[in-house]
Amino acid sequence: MKSDHIEQHGGNLFKMANLAGVDPAEILDFSSNLNPLGFPDWVRPLINSRISDLIHYPDPNYTKARISLEKNWNIQKDEIVFGNGASELIHILPKIKRFDLAVIAQPSYIDYQKSIKLAGLQIQEINLQKESNFELNYEELSEVLENNSEKQILVLLGHPNNPTGKLLDREKILKISSKYKNSFFVIDESFIDFCSGDVSFRNYRSENLAVLWSLTKILALPGLRIGLLLADPKISSKISELLPSWSLNSLSASIIEKFGKDQNFLLKTKEKISEWKNTLQSELEDLGIFQILNTESNFILLELTDLKYNISELEDLLLKEFKIGIRNCSNFIGLEKYYIRIAIKTQEENEKLIQALRSIFKKNPKPSKIKKSKPALMLQGTASNVGKSILSTAFCRIFTQDGLKVAPFKSQNMALNSFVTYEGAEIGRAQALQAQACKIRADYRMNPILLKPSSEKDSQVILNGKPVEAMDFRDYMKFKLSAFDEVKKSYDSLAEEFDMVVLEGAGGVSEVNLKDKDIVNMRMAEYAKAKVLLIGNIDHGGVFGSFVGAMETMSEWERKLVSGFLINRFRGIKSLLDPGIKYLEETTCKNVFGIISFLNDLRLPEEDSLEFKSGSLSDTSPLGDRIDIVLIDTPRISNHTDLDSLRIEPDVRVRIAQRKEEIGNPDVIILPGSKNVITDLNYLKESGISESILNFYKEGKIEIIGICGGYQMLGESVHDPFQIESNLGSAEGLNLIGVKTVLEKEKLLKQTEGTHILSGKKVSGYEIHHGNTKEISAKSIFQNEFGESLGHQGISERVWGTYLHGVFDEDEFRRWFLDKIRVKKGMRPLGKIQAKYELETNLDRLADEVRNSVNMPEIYRILGL
Repeated sequence: MKSDHIEQHGGNLFKMANLAGVDPAEILDFSSNLNPLGFPDWVRPLINSRISDLIHYPDPNYTKARISLEKNWNIQKDEIVFGNGASELIHILPKIKRFDLAVIAQPSYIDYQKSIKLAGLQIQEINLQKESNFELNYEELSEVLENNSEKQILVLLGHPNNPTGKLLDREKILKISSKYKNSFFVIDESFIDFCSGDVSFRNYRSENLAVLWSLTKILALPGLRIGLLLADPKISSKISELLPSWSLNSLSASIIEKFGKDQNFLLKTKEKISEWKNTLQSELEDLGIFQILNTESNFILLELTDLKYNISELEDLLLKEFKIGIRNCSNFIGLEKYYIRIAIKTQEENEKLIQALRSIFKKNPKPSKIKKSKPALMLQGTASNVGKSILSTAFCRIFTQDGLKVAPFKSQNMALNSFVTYEGAEIGRAQALQAQACKIRADYRMNPILLKPSSEKDSQVILNGKPVEAMDFRDYMKFKLSAFDEVKKSYDSLAEEFDMVVLEGAGGVSEVNLKDKDIVNMRMAEYAKAKVLLIGNIDHGGVFGSFVGAMETMSEWERKLVSGFLINRFRGIKSLLDPGIKYLEETTCKNVFGIISFLNDLRLPEEDSLEFKSGSLSDTSPLGDRIDIVLIDTPRISNHTDLDSLRIEPDVRVRIAQRKEEIGNPDVIILPGSKNVITDLNYLKESGISESILNFYKEGKIEIIGICGGYQMLGESVHDPFQIESNLGSAEGLNLIGVKTVLEKEKLLKQTEGTHILSGKKVSGYEIHHGNTKEISAKSIFQNEFGESLGHQGISERVWGTYLHGVFDEDEFRRWFLDKIRVKKGMRPLGKIQAKYELETNLDRLADEVRNSVNMPEIYRILGL
């Protein structure tokens, strides 16, 4: 049976897809021998930068391309002929002289024979024999040339040969070409850049030896035809006269200009080809159905020895049952019956071929060498503060509601709002909330690296839940590459334990200055084999431009990871977005998976300090009959989420003040946590805020509260002998609480429950501090079950501080505290709890809103669930 889809060349995706009944993108094509790494990262931005040049005709001499080749490859400008791919040059070669005879080896590239026949030349074939491993018989070649010494002969040879992959013996060919000057040798090096060692003829050209060079294969750009012939200037001039003008388009010419500057791409390609080829050959040998013919290039020639199927039947089965295309070699002279050629592809793609062959030939399946990945969805953003964290939380709850065992994950988080897990590990507050959305306990694996900025240049690095040290950007860049190993361990552990993982990226995906050290966005998505949804915040404006721009900054491998887009925080009529969505989908070939409306009053902790610092969390509406609480915003503020429970109360207004003029006349002032207590304490003094606080104390009208770092500031002094947070040493506090604090090397991290002594109400939360605070003349105000103090009252009952983050989260204590303030304001206490600070209802509401706004069936489809 002869297959109805035999092609003269490999790579006809459209015909293969038609026969398989699938989209061309679904075909795994082993029939075309292109670089499995794809084209270099610089290709897309280079082409984008040259689009405007398309309104002009190209330079007919391609001057810049010639200069680049001369500079980077030591090829003289007048020795170069450009062609619309190597095929155009092959078809012009028989016309450059009055040749009497053409000599080619068989099997060889189909176009050699085709071009010679079209020119009306007689062909002398040298048959490559299987018995001699398809090596060229140099004695036979010499004999043919000797017997035709009176003729003008064109000798066209592949180096390496296609399809046998055999290299020529350079010394022997140079010797023969030197002897037979009546012959014109063309050495086709279309695949030479995949071969190891210095084996090219490029620097050995002569009057009767030219080199054909194709960049199509090595650059994986078959759609941009790029061929070169390197020959004696007289020959080059003659060929140029025969070719039509502008054999190259301007985009192809720009690729040649850039190509020579990226030698690392060639080295990486050869390294990967060698690695993947060795593994693939070993797997093929283990099948026992082929004889493997050793090749020197990026493809393998196989002879089928198990005749359960013939070649055409095997080709059909692979294509129609497994969507895999191979090169049936039956139209190569000398390989008519039993041979196929397969390209070297990535390890994962090669394994799919092996598994398909095992299935077809009923071989026992072998354990995969490639880690089987769990379904993973990753939310990345066009910028910071687009809603990655909250949407990740939503998907965590949605998948959990649907019966999946889900874990959240963010490899690296920079945030000042942290959380302490049950085991006493510190992670980002967002991942703790996402864990709650998954209805599981938070643990350090969900956020293995946490960065807590302590100055403009330094951040404290938390690794696997424990502090390592403060690092500046340069030190951290060195550290993070080794830390990525820990990140991968954490991810692998979660993936093994749970059904799926919801990953969150960081910042914006387009931060090209940070890409080479990325461990949180696309590199993490690649490792997790996650499907990426890119989020844009339409409330910021320019969302379609941000999506397109983000995609244009991506390398090709990154673009493949992106499944589509989510438009977040939309207000208005969704149909008005239709023209923008159409443009976006046509431009990027990616779909919009959902439009999520602006969700007000979610009552969920913020992911980081961006929303807080923007001022949008400050309630400046008329006070009315409410309690006025002011949170002092210091430069190194942390865990401002401690006030989230107060914001939900109907009789409370929470304002944020950065300057003393903004404080006004509140009922309560709260000094929050700080990542750099002495620096923030100095800020209070320099800004005049400390003076205002002391004046309020003297008036005796308001409540003054310090939480964690704020608690330390209200004390008598803070000492940092080990320079944990800064090199400032020591600072005098506000002297409103009789305690002194020393920052110790070891950080205390623990979840805590206790009792408010005066009211008897339960309090709960967590502690995160280096400070060791000793009472000098202060009264304990909170105690844990062991009688240990969790905070102290100051020199007045209106001043107090605590290390307990989340001190207001318990509904009964919060209402008791607020009613106390109400009474002091002359208002009646409300007594009953007015608002419950419980996140479950809000998480369910968030999940419902997002579920109804996105195409969940399509998300499940891309996840394979």
